[in-house]
Amino acid sequence: MTEESKRIYEEPRDRRAEGAQGTEGTRRAEGAPRTEGAPRRVISADHSLYFEDMDAGQVYRSSARTLSEADLTMFSMLSGDWNQVHSDAEYMAATGGRLLHGVLGIAVITGLMDKAGWFARSAIAMTGIDDWKFLCPLFIGDTVTMEMEILGKRLVSAGDKGFLDRQFTLFNQHGEIAQQGRCGLLIKLRDEAALNVPRR
Repeated sequence: MTEESKRIYEEPRDRRAEGAQGTEGTRRAEGAPRTEGAPRRVISADHSLYFEDMDAGQVYRSSARTLSEADLTMFSMLSGDWNQVHSDAEYMAATGGRLLHGVLGIAVITGLMDKAGWFARSAIAMTGIDDWKFLCPLFIGDTVTMEMEILGKRLVSAGDKGFLDRQFTLFNQHGEIAQQGRCGLLIKLRDEAALNVPRR
């Protein structure tokens, strides 16, 4: 820190504000606190979707993610699944290379969903995974995207939260469906008083 900077930071805040003149004053004013009474705008980074925001037929698409050898290795370590289809390059050479674990695809879907921030503050709990199909293998180097379709929604009996029926589809870089299945979600309400949805 220069002597000039040290002097500016050490002198009382009210003297800095009073002496704000010319170039030096501009430099001091930039570090000064917000002027009393000035308007204050807070922009939230939260883009969570709530029960009221969702409707059947809506489709949300994620960003892309390339699957790596590190993903395969770390998931093998986490799960303990070192089957030769995942770990033996020579054995799998004739079929295009080692496969990533099928359930790793499910984990990638949840990661892409979290990255999108759709339910960052609104999710309560997943309720289950249903009718999940592994339709084509995932290889090291594949780039995947995910789509989430809202199949339906309803309020739970207590009326204090909602339920979403969602279908997830994982695509590879060729547009082929690698995995597809349904996953229910309990979700928070944004404004219960504004709802006019029949309860079941």
